[in-house]
Amino acid sequence: MRARLISGILIAFTFLSATNAFGQKKFSVEKIINNLDSLRVARLETGKGMFTPFIAPAYTPEMKFLVSVGGLYTFKTQKDNPRLERSSIPISISYSTNNSFYGVINLNMYGRDDRYRIIGEYALRSMPDHYWGVGYSNGKEKDKSDSTTLYHRDLNKVLGRFLYRIGHDFFGGLFFEWSDTKASYMNDEMACDPNILEYGTNIKSTGIGGVLQYDSRDNMITAYSGKLIDLGVTYYGRLLGATYEFWVFELEYRGFIPASKTNHRSTLAWKAKIRTTLGDTPWTKLSELGNPYDFRGYYWGRYRDRSMLFGLLEYRHTFMRKHPNRKGSYESKHGVVTWAGMGSIGEKLNDLEHWLPNAGIGYRFEIQPRFNLRVDFGVGVKSKGFYFNFGEGF
Repeated sequence: MRARLISGILIAFTFLSATNAFGQKKFSVEKIINNLDSLRVARLETGKGMFTPFIAPAYTPEMKFLVSVGGLYTFKTQKDNPRLERSSIPISISYSTNNSFYGVINLNMYGRDDRYRIIGEYALRSMPDHYWGVGYSNGKEKDKSDSTTLYHRDLNKVLGRFLYRIGHDFFGGLFFEWSDTKASYMNDEMACDPNILEYGTNIKSTGIGGVLQYDSRDNMITAYSGKLIDLGVTYYGRLLGATYEFWVFELEYRGFIPASKTNHRSTLAWKAKIRTTLGDTPWTKLSELGNPYDFRGYYWGRYRDRSMLFGLLEYRHTFMRKHPNRKGSYESKHGVVTWAGMGSIGEKLNDLEHWLPNAGIGYRFEIQPRFNLRVDFGVGVKSKGFYFNFGEGF
């Protein structure tokens, strides 16, 4: 009897201790999260560098199922300027179930007092790819198969922009691009394509151009308000090391307005873009409708021609916390987006007769202030895609 009494007391004591420990643990976990959040914010406010790693699965029309590994490094070029936005270097390396490899490093840098900006990218890709030919009809009517569209593509690309502030919200600067594309293991139909016969399968493109930009956005990566108007003209020539000589003209317009009076991070965004080429433009540098950044859901390169025009409207909503954090903020790290748009390709801008729809939904998770991981699912005509990347689509 005495033994049972002692056992009962021990069991009751253990239960009460566990219950108390669970309550303390719950409080401690919440406290730790808030403390870490405060430390993270303090580190960012002092301008110190911060690296956030990631690993995640994804799916794209081009690479199928894949695993991406990488991270985001942010820093300030001027730590004593609280108004200067943080610069960023996102890095991503992906490998997929169809033996595709894709590595990319981006640079978005704000100079001192935001007097200049440097934007760069290095990309390396080796993967099975598909080529439908040039023009809307080929993209729509030709079936995707090993015997009609499949080939292997190796791509090496470097591009950079240097922009200097020439007035309030106005920038001017230079653009540079070098790319090397090799096509191999082509199917018989692609090998007989007139553009392949004319321009070949090993194409180097080196270009230099000018950029004029109006940018009133409150942030270059994740804007809540403002506008961007970007005009670019690029010359690719043999004197620069290019295989062919041609010109590329681009005009882009983006707008951002708050979509809520109580949540400044909920945004209505839109993008319109025109791109056209003149001269001896190889098939690798034609205007393409559909990629992971705007027309998400279409196979990259399925619809290509000399000229392109598209427009997108996107709603971005960020959820609010039920309870404020230690700094008193109700802003959470989670959000959703939805978008819809139309686009067309043609030999000339006045030849744009066939329009392709695009729509999708996405999830956002803020890994650092104004830097999101994005997961998007887009659909098009007989096409769909699932994307995982840093930053907004635009």
